[in-house]
Amino acid sequence: MEKKKAAGGGSPQVVILADDLTGALDTGVKFACEGTRVRVGLFEDPNAYAPDASVWVLDAETRHLSPGEAYDRTFRLARRAAEQGAQHLYIKTDSALRGNVAAAVLAGLAAMECGFAAFAPAYPDLGRVTRSGVQLTDGLPVQLSGYGRDPLNPVRLSRVKELFAAWDVSVQEVPVGARLEEIPAGKTVAVFDAETNEDLQAIAGYLREMDLLRVTAGCAGFAQALGPFLGAGGPKHAVPGADGPLLVLCGSLHPASHAQLAYGERRSFVRRTCPLSVLAEDPCLAGSALRAWLVELRVHLGAGRSVLLDTGRPGEAVRGPGAESGEKVAERLGKLLLLLLALPEAENHTPLVIGGDTLEGFVRLLKAPGICLEGEALPGVAAFTLRVGDRRLRMLSKSGGMGGEALLDSLAGGTDQDKGG
Repeated sequence: MEKKKAAGGGSPQVVILADDLTGALDTGVKFACEGTRVRVGLFEDPNAYAPDASVWVLDAETRHLSPGEAYDRTFRLARRAAEQGAQHLYIKTDSALRGNVAAAVLAGLAAMECGFAAFAPAYPDLGRVTRSGVQLTDGLPVQLSGYGRDPLNPVRLSRVKELFAAWDVSVQEVPVGARLEEIPAGKTVAVFDAETNEDLQAIAGYLREMDLLRVTAGCAGFAQALGPFLGAGGPKHAVPGADGPLLVLCGSLHPASHAQLAYGERRSFVRRTCPLSVLAEDPCLAGSALRAWLVELRVHLGAGRSVLLDTGRPGEAVRGPGAESGEKVAERLGKLLLLLLALPEAENHTPLVIGGDTLEGFVRLLKAPGICLEGEALPGVAAFTLRVGDRRLRMLSKSGGMGGEALLDSLAGGTDQDKGG
């Protein structure tokens, strides 16, 4: 089939399909380096297929779909990428195996008319490793970790191969340092063990040697190893964390995120819970109850304090009119962030959004946000710019389970402790 070029004559070297927006960003930044332009878009945005970028990253938003819906959407997006001339497809999966992993990988294979996918889900920098085919986080099988206790989307499987049990595909488990049992002739997914970045680099080199880089899958860790072999890697430039105090909006219920918020609170950051019930009753964000809640926040913002906003602690019941669906919660939190960013007191704050659904809810409110990746402020923390109204805003984002407890303090440079209070 003759491959078409993107509008304007451009053609992507690499297309990345992610299942949520924070995943799209933290994987895309692995390719953001000198000489490589990376553009990020939502799956339904026709401008996401940017002719001026060699790496396209699309947020497919498939994590909460049914397997069939996730397959169909991924196939459609990957097929368009192939028609636009993409040389390589990377299926970004969650490092804790959340979402529709098997559906996305197999849809990518079908769309690219390829019979083999290399899947390396490890992310050693964040304590996620694959050992004997089992995904571990900080030494625990993921289903026994905090991801297995997620109140909305608990992880039920830790053995990667079992994700593909309901699909017509052969799965090979490949230990560290081993090679494939044989060059696959039929539809095959090879699951590679990896416990270090050097393991991932060795896998990428082996796949290049065997000419098996057409379809690959994994999280940001494997993406970083693949960059040089896909012709889209290069020297990384330093990216700062916060330009000023932080304005953090956390929609994640993962214990790691709330440990970070608690640590920040101990470091004298201001922490408050978002009034989801008020947001539900006041969708236009114009009522007196919300205005009263904002008065205190404006004082702290005006004093240059870092402000941390969450939606409740892990284990608390996620019920009530403000939580009838994750999509509604994300939409309301997005509106709240947009309102806060319009405050003059927040002008010098750097927004940090924790949780892919929350970030996606915010970005959907913007018309043509034009997301451009800068790089990685810390492992798992993407720095990017987008258009908000008539200005270009610098933001940070991360997935819920990413990073150690001192992450927020590190991003802010430890300045808030001196402000006291």
